[in-house]
Amino acid sequence: MATGYVGSPPGMAHCDDVGHLMRTVIDDEGNEREHCVRTVHAEQNAIAQAARYGIALEGSTIYCTMEPCMTCAMLIVSVGATRVVAAHRYHAGANSRELLADASVELAVLDEIVLSYSDPT
Repeated sequence: MATGYVGSPPGMAHCDDVGHLMRTVIDDEGNEREHCVRTVHAEQNAIAQAARYGIALEGSTIYCTMEPCMTCAMLIVSVGATRVVAAHRYHAGANSRELLADASVELAVLDEIVLSYSDPT
């Protein structure tokens, strides 16, 4: 078993202490969103922790608060996980859903509510 959290890489200053490093992201529809590039996603941290301690993830289930972003979905496929259980929808999860389906990774979303982030600034 491995766990992950949203936060800075181990040993580095956390956004709650030093502030967020925000960048504007514009999606295909022209919507602008602010995204912190200092943080590592929970899925990425869990995968990194597994790697650090020699835990194979082939055939594993990933549990997360919301559907993974595209980068996390690619990592999930790459490590051989076969199932993702998410508590909620992700506002930009359409591409992730397609990728996971194409890779035969089962996605179970427990609640159709789309989570939004509070303004970190």
